[in-house]
Amino acid sequence: MAVKEGKDQMIAAAAFAIFAVVCLVAFLANRGEDVGRLGQLAGSLGGGPWIGGGGLRDSLFGILTAVVLFTSWTGLGNLIVLLLKLPEAEHRSQLLEVTIRTAVGAAAWSLIWFALGVAGLYTPVVAAAAVAVGLGLAIVQMALAWRVARTSGKLKVALPVSELLSIGLIALAVTLALVGALAPPTAKDTLLYHFAVPRMFIAQSSNTFIDGNIASYLALGTEMHVVWAMLLGGFSSLRAAEAAAGATVFLFFPLLLAAVYGWAREIDIPRRWALVAVLMVATIPTAFHIASSGYGDLALGLFVTLATYSLSRWWRSGAHGWLVLFGIFLGGALSNKLTAVFVMAAFSLVILLRARASDDSKRVLAGGFAALLLACVLASPWYLRTWKETGSPVFPFYMSIWKGEAPGWDVERSSLFQGMNSQYGGIDKNKLNYLTAPARVSIAAQPEQPANYDGVLGAAFLVGLPILIWAVWKFDVPVEAKIAAGVAGIMYLFWLFSGEQLRYLLPIAPLLAVAIAASALAVGRSRVLETALRYSLTGAASLALLTTVAWFLQRAPVRVVLGGETRDEYLTRNLDYYPYYQAINTDTGADAKVWLINMRRDTYHAERQMVSDYLFEDWTLKKMVWESRSAPELKAKTAALGIQYVLARHDFLFDYDKSSLVDDARPRAENEAKLRITKEFILDRANTIRSDKKFSLVKVF
Repeated sequence: MAVKEGKDQMIAAAAFAIFAVVCLVAFLANRGEDVGRLGQLAGSLGGGPWIGGGGLRDSLFGILTAVVLFTSWTGLGNLIVLLLKLPEAEHRSQLLEVTIRTAVGAAAWSLIWFALGVAGLYTPVVAAAAVAVGLGLAIVQMALAWRVARTSGKLKVALPVSELLSIGLIALAVTLALVGALAPPTAKDTLLYHFAVPRMFIAQSSNTFIDGNIASYLALGTEMHVVWAMLLGGFSSLRAAEAAAGATVFLFFPLLLAAVYGWAREIDIPRRWALVAVLMVATIPTAFHIASSGYGDLALGLFVTLATYSLSRWWRSGAHGWLVLFGIFLGGALSNKLTAVFVMAAFSLVILLRARASDDSKRVLAGGFAALLLACVLASPWYLRTWKETGSPVFPFYMSIWKGEAPGWDVERSSLFQGMNSQYGGIDKNKLNYLTAPARVSIAAQPEQPANYDGVLGAAFLVGLPILIWAVWKFDVPVEAKIAAGVAGIMYLFWLFSGEQLRYLLPIAPLLAVAIAASALAVGRSRVLETALRYSLTGAASLALLTTVAWFLQRAPVRVVLGGETRDEYLTRNLDYYPYYQAINTDTGADAKVWLINMRRDTYHAERQMVSDYLFEDWTLKKMVWESRSAPELKAKTAALGIQYVLARHDFLFDYDKSSLVDDARPRAENEAKLRITKEFILDRANTIRSDKKFSLVKVF
């Protein structure tokens, strides 16, 4: 029997290794634009001096600000967790405890900064006072931790080469993200609202809605930390403020990795497998993009992960303190993105299953759903604020279901936005596409391509999926792993039948990583099979990291972070339209009003008043063009709005087959006449300040 079982394990190891190799080859076959150009991209790191005093000082100031805010998060979080009096975990993870406290503090400080915004207190003095409070609260915790460190002694552990390799790869992924986060912002959504809205909040000293920027109506939990960081960084310079904001949002990346590792260790997963779980998450290329670009998706992932962990602890212990913690983390998730509402269905199912297995089901249900209510209460300020202003708590989404109203948005644009989200994963979706989605999202996903999920996941989770299914079906895995896998599965289904943008899927990656590590441990009962599973997953994660390295080299942020390259030089390399913003900032009057058309609505880099349609950036232009009979009339309508300059991207605007100005319901001749009027207006030679084949800046009056 033992011989047969050993043979079966050998066959399973060989089959799995072959499957992993096929997945990795397929993944690499789709990476010609990044991994395939690594040698060429490596040359972008040079090109000038590496170190300069001013830029390096600003980057260090940014790191120091992030450290201070991290400490403030931990100080307040420690106080809140102490008040909850949670029972000790059976296998305590000190790293996970620190992560929990810090995440609780981050959620609490976010709510505090919302209240400060309502009170109109977004000022440097208030930011410094908040830091003083946070650091003061952290002193006791630091003293206690120092006493524990003194009495516990030093533990020396000799790590195997395989574990050192995992740690090295994780450290590389985190370091690349940190360097990228310290650089000036270039990512689209960051310039649209992640940094742009906090900067405007600071300018008006409050979180009052921003005229024309529909993103100011969203839940902006993570952006509250950007406000705090920018206020502190502003004591030094604009670059220091940017570096501080980037480094602060980056903190959610290592916190998420720490949560994965701590949770894995707490459920008796050996260190080697806990490191594999962390590596799987750390090397997701889109995770690097988010962590280095000021996006809030990893903060959402952290709160969802810790909410799931807290729910699993409650499942085992029944302690109500874990339910309160669960409510806090779910509230933090809902304060970051409305999409977090989908995870509530998964959590509700877990609560129902726990009640079914309990002798006191009414008590269990009451506690569980009270925690869900707590989460809604904690997140409600954002949605009540929007509800009061627009008439809909979920504005600007689903306006065909729940009517809302605000300048610059309507039911038609809301429907178009839903249609735009449906393009992710492919417009022509069918049952086969849904069935093959796990393979396609792991192998064929590409950045900046909606049909291909607009991101890159890597093949590690696809390689691990058969392990997870096999273990849950045939073996005994910890209940925590089953809960994590179940929550991830339900969230995946919601994602699959809504907007299949890859970064919306990232919150389930940590849950799957923990579940896959636990499953591999259950399945790999022989040394050969366990080794095959571990090295296959490590190899898949390593290849994904090559994509991260390529993306890092494309941006080449090292010199600007160290000060060898100026902010303007870096932005000119990475934003082809940036010279036009420089022209606006230097060649126009301080009171100039500029109309942006198809410019990614980048209001962040402009020092003048900018007007633009949200998301659908030629909406107003199309309306005005079809209401005008000539270019002079179009120009007059523009001047009547007080607009003095127009900055437009026009390379596709005049292409009949691509232009959004074309109305397919009208004759071609009429459409061509409207395109001609638009061209005469946007490419007005007599009033052109700067233009090329892609952009044009013209003076209206």
